[in-house]
Amino acid sequence: MSAPQGVDPLLDQAPCGFLSVRDDGVIEYANATLLTLLGWEALQGQNIVAILPLASRIFYQTHVFPMLRVQGAVSEIYFSLRSRSGQDIPILANGVRRQRQGDAINDCVVIPICQRMQYEDEILRAKRQAEAAISAQKQAEATLKHQYERAVALGQITQHIRDSLDLTQIFAIAAQEVRQCLAADRVGIYRFTTADGAADGSFVSEAVAPGVDSVMAAQVPHQGFGDHYRGIRHNAGTLAIRDIHEMRLLDEHSQLFSQFQVQASLVVPLQKGTDLWGLIVIHHCSGPRYWQGVEVELVEDIAAQLAIAIHQADLVQRLQSELQERQRTEVRLTQLNAELQRATGLLEQMAHIDPLTQIANRRRFSDRLGQEWARLCRDRLPLSLLLFDVDYFKGYNDTYGHQSGDECLYAIAQAVQGVLGRPTDLLARYGGEEFAVILPNTIQSGAIAVARHIHQAIAALAISHADSAVGSQITISLGISTLIPSQKLTSAVLIRQADQALYRAKQQGRNRSVVFDPTMVDPATVEPELTSAYHPWANR
Repeated sequence: MSAPQGVDPLLDQAPCGFLSVRDDGVIEYANATLLTLLGWEALQGQNIVAILPLASRIFYQTHVFPMLRVQGAVSEIYFSLRSRSGQDIPILANGVRRQRQGDAINDCVVIPICQRMQYEDEILRAKRQAEAAISAQKQAEATLKHQYERAVALGQITQHIRDSLDLTQIFAIAAQEVRQCLAADRVGIYRFTTADGAADGSFVSEAVAPGVDSVMAAQVPHQGFGDHYRGIRHNAGTLAIRDIHEMRLLDEHSQLFSQFQVQASLVVPLQKGTDLWGLIVIHHCSGPRYWQGVEVELVEDIAAQLAIAIHQADLVQRLQSELQERQRTEVRLTQLNAELQRATGLLEQMAHIDPLTQIANRRRFSDRLGQEWARLCRDRLPLSLLLFDVDYFKGYNDTYGHQSGDECLYAIAQAVQGVLGRPTDLLARYGGEEFAVILPNTIQSGAIAVARHIHQAIAALAISHADSAVGSQITISLGISTLIPSQKLTSAVLIRQADQALYRAKQQGRNRSVVFDPTMVDPATVEPELTSAYHPWANR
């Protein structure tokens, strides 16, 4: 059904349904999209009740139509349409009341709710992906903050201990200082292997006086020392033994102490937080010894410093692990950001790329044309537009099949894309077998040259077309229009001129390009402000 006067013919190919209804309920126009949705070949002349279920009919008569008459528009109205097969289809409608040829007409845009929900789901998925990436970034920032705070704490602790972070070196220095200060024969750092209360462990550092045997060098099992100090492990207190022989020892422990000439000992716990990490073990081998309070306090103070060093070493180890985890988190965050960028790029591509030809779609064309029109309006520079479609393409589809038709359109799109040499030029699929080329800052002679190259590129494809009336291969008809954009005009003028030139090319036999000139339109229908727009480029 052709669009009535005053209605844009392009509405027939709009992705949403369009309906014009008179006040008496008679349908004046329904576009092809709506007819396809409802399964009708034509609705013109029928009453709107033919496509309304009972509930929707009542809703239309009591709510929608009165609002159109009183307010002149309705928006976001939900009700159902009935298809020819009797199926109720939920839709979302927006309507506006217009005057057309002296009569009041109610124009409505109709979108199936399932289609709208699909769009909303895609937006929601993209939003959730973005929120997930933001959440991951916030978590990474929180992790970095905690690591910084721990690093500050680590710096404060290092002020109370020796400069070295090497526990082996710290233990060696501490053992040597204790031995010298206390004039002891042997000082060792004993570490428990487990934290479950068992006495298993070994000496990890030792300082001995000249002539005194080393426990570590003897490579004997150290478990006997651990067994002897088991009580220390449970009460976590200092144990000062004046005479080892006054202790009740097991035979194996007595033999061990005798082997290393131990006569007296002082044992101070090494804490790691609330856990017992190990012991400072001091042996006196020349005879019994009374351990003075200041000596015990000195060793306990050193034990406190060693506890800080142990804690610091543990912090360093944990920090390294956390830094590694942070690096893994940063890598993951980078991956998430990359995935988000890919997802965003994919959404943008889906919104602006025609899936069949892989060139710009109608939406992208409209956006770019509006941008270039505004820019060149400011700069007072020319804008050219080419519109072309494939000659006798319906016959091509009928002869070779729709699969071949799709391949043909793809080949044409890629060939024409190769012709355009500037990044500002845009090739778009305008609809069906029709294409559009935007040529910013291009005068008419330049547009004609581009059109000639397009014809040559398509001819070079040598795609057979047995059903063509102009040759044995695929050809195109092309319309050219050039204007200097101004605030008095809109880009629709440029499109209309190119379309009229394309129509003239078809009238003249197809397989050619035609440049728009004012003789193609009735002067009586031309607005006065368009007169200056036709002439500057018509003869160039």
